[in-house]
Amino acid sequence: MQKKTYSTPMLQKHGKLEARTHGASTGSSLDAAFPSGTDFGDLTFS
Repeated sequence: MQKKTYSTPMLQKHGKLEARTHGASTGSSLDAAFPSGTDFGDLTFS
């Protein structure tokens, strides 16, 4: 049985964290403002 060689994990940069987490943060209403089961088309993004 041959041993597998270990490769050190590497961190890859995929852009700034701020830019990646702001993608769906538009709008002024919180989730609690819409009743459960609201259709996506009825949600307001302003």
